[in-house]
Amino acid sequence: MKRKHCEPDEYTYTIMIRMTGKIGKPNESLALFQDMLTKGCTPNLIAYNTTIQALAKGRMVDKAIFLFSKMVENNCRPNEFTYSVILNVLAAEGQLGRLDEVVEISNKYMNKSIYAYLVRTLSKLGHASEAHRLFCNMWSFHDKGDRDACLSMLESLCNAGKTTEALDLLHKVHEKGISTDTMMYNTLFSALGKLKQISHIHDLYEKMKRDGPSPDIFTYNILISSFGRAGRVDEAVKIFEELENSNCKPDIISYNSLINCLGKNGDLDEAHMRFKEMQEKDLNPDVVTYSTLIECFGKTDKVEMACRLFDEMLAEGCCPNIVTYNILLDCLEKCGRTAEAVDLYAKLKQQGLTPDSITYAVLDRLQSGSHRTVRVRRQSPITGWIVSPLR
Repeated sequence: MKRKHCEPDEYTYTIMIRMTGKIGKPNESLALFQDMLTKGCTPNLIAYNTTIQALAKGRMVDKAIFLFSKMVENNCRPNEFTYSVILNVLAAEGQLGRLDEVVEISNKYMNKSIYAYLVRTLSKLGHASEAHRLFCNMWSFHDKGDRDACLSMLESLCNAGKTTEALDLLHKVHEKGISTDTMMYNTLFSALGKLKQISHIHDLYEKMKRDGPSPDIFTYNILISSFGRAGRVDEAVKIFEELENSNCKPDIISYNSLINCLGKNGDLDEAHMRFKEMQEKDLNPDVVTYSTLIECFGKTDKVEMACRLFDEMLAEGCCPNIVTYNILLDCLEKCGRTAEAVDLYAKLKQQGLTPDSITYAVLDRLQSGSHRTVRVRRQSPITGWIVSPLR
C-alpha cells in the first residue's frame, strides 16, 4: 500500500489497531494510533474505542485511562462501550477505586443514561458498594432518575442483604419522577422473605395494595413461599385465597409453595387435599410437587403413602429426579426396608440418573446396617425441604 503511494486513512489504522490488539500486541496498537495522529488523521469514536480495548486487553490500565482522557480532551464523546471496556479492566485489575477518576475526566459527558449504565453494570458484576456510591452521585446531580438503574440498585442492595436501604430507596424513587412497579416490589419481597423479615413484608404488601401497583402471580407466589418459610401457615393460606380471588390464578408454583408450607408445618391432610385440588383444576403436578409430598409423608413415617405417590408419579409420566430418589431411599432406609431400597436404587440407575453424595451416604448406611438416631441433614435446592442424610 505504501509502495503504491496510497496513504492509510483512519479506517485503515483502526483495522490494523484492532488486528494487533486481538493478537495481544497492545504496544503495537498504541504505536499505530500514534502514527495515525502523526499522519494528521483525526481519530473517531471507533478508533479510540478500538485502541482503548487493545490496551485494556493487555491490562495496561494507566495507558487506557490516559488515552480516555485524550479522547475527552479532543471532544470525542465516549459511549457505553467505552465505559464498559474501562470498567471491566478496572474490575479485573482490582482498581475499581479509579472509577472516580474516569467519571471526573468525562464529567462534561456524564449524563443520566451513562450513570445508569455504570450502576447496572457494577451491580451485575457484584460490586454493590461501588454501584451504590455511583448511584448516590447520580441521585445528587440529576433531577430525573432512571428506572432500570433503580431496579439494578434495588437488586444489588437486596443481594447484599441491605433490605433497610432497599426499602428506603423504594419509598424515595417517586422523588425522581419514577413510578414503582411490580418488579421492584417483587425484588424486595423475595429478599425480605429469605431473611424472614415478616413485619416488613406485611407493611410493604399493605402499601402495595393501597398505593399500587397491583400484585402479579410472582408477587403472590413469593409471599406464599415467604410466609411458609417463616412458619406462618394461616397467612400463606390467606395469600393463596387472595390469589384465587384476584385477576391472577394459581399456577403450579403457587400450589407447590402452599403444599410445601402445609406439609412442612405438619398439616399433611390439607397438603394432600391441595394436591388433589390442583389435579382437579387440570394443573399437572411436577417433580417438585411429588418430591415435596413424598418428603412430607416420609418424615411422618407414612412410607406406604410415600411409595404410593412415587408409583403415581411414574404412572403419570412425571420423571423423578435424583432428589426424589434420595428422599424415598432415605424413607425406606429409616424403616429398615432394605430390599425395597436396593430395588429403588436399581430403578435410579436404569433411569440413567447419576447418584450423588447423598445417595451414596444412604447406600453406605444400608450396607453397614447402621440406623443412627441422629442424622446430619441438608436442605434440598429443589423442594426447599430437608431431604436426606449427608453422612
